[in-house]
Amino acid sequence: MRDNRKSSGPQTSPGAWLLATLRHPPAAAEAVSALFFEAGAAGLWEDRPDELGRLVSRAGFAPEDRERLAALGPAWLDRLAEAFGLDRADFDFELELEEGQDWAEKWKEGLQPVMVSQGLAVAPSWWPENDRPAAAVVLRLDPGLAFGSGHHATTRLCLELLADLAPRAARVLDVGFGSGILALAAAALNPRAEVIGLDNDPAALAVAEDNATLNGLAGRVDFLVLDLLEAGAGAALKKLAPAFDLITANLTLAPLLELAPRLTALAGPAGRLILSGLLESQAAEAAAAYEALGWIQEANPLREEWAALLFQGLALEH
Repeated sequence: MRDNRKSSGPQTSPGAWLLATLRHPPAAAEAVSALFFEAGAAGLWEDRPDELGRLVSRAGFAPEDRERLAALGPAWLDRLAEAFGLDRADFDFELELEEGQDWAEKWKEGLQPVMVSQGLAVAPSWWPENDRPAAAVVLRLDPGLAFGSGHHATTRLCLELLADLAPRAARVLDVGFGSGILALAAAALNPRAEVIGLDNDPAALAVAEDNATLNGLAGRVDFLVLDLLEAGAGAALKKLAPAFDLITANLTLAPLLELAPRLTALAGPAGRLILSGLLESQAAEAAAAYEALGWIQEANPLREEWAALLFQGLALEH
């Protein structure tokens, strides 16, 4: 799952808020967050799995959205069940009106700074400067709840690998930059590196550039709107030469499988490749697809039910 969605967070004062809760299998996490944000959620966060092992995604809406969401909820369950080949009973949706809740503060609860390593930490934009984490590089992000903040396991796995590899990488590519967190981390960790971010969502561009400015990194990352899976993307690949020695792609299984030949072409024989957004049960399938193209698996770090894969090129084998 890519941490690529951004909400401004609730901006109203305490009062009545509509809480939407959707319980779902882990594989549907990205789709659920997309549905909530497309419906106009003011904020989104993810709770611990329920007793059935389902993830619990919650979103805050204005009270006047209740009738609209009551109609949308059942349709969402049908769509999700069909899309993932699951039973509708695997999903559950409910609405609850909460009075007197300061959602602006509720949204921030639990979003403490993320200490990735001694070299890298991520802090919410509102975190007090006098309480900054004791890391060499501290990224500040306006995260949009748990997405784009470094709290989600998929992003955290990428950041941990980047903290080790980015300082030694001359050219870095982040595919699916979203909030910009991975590309900006690479740029902050290695001021001499050339860093490029690609995303197929034009709306992500402004988000990433705002976060770059927030961290004094405006102009350090070349954020481009480009879909590597489009038929005409081949010509664009030539403009990205020479080969990258570090590529990150925090997406989901299907696009990672489709992108395998293109990422391989962009990396060259001496590159390293970080893949994330994978459930632990999907890691073997992704690894097999990339190993078939000559990549050598170097590491498979896990966090919660999520997995990342680190590959090295043939030139780094010995």
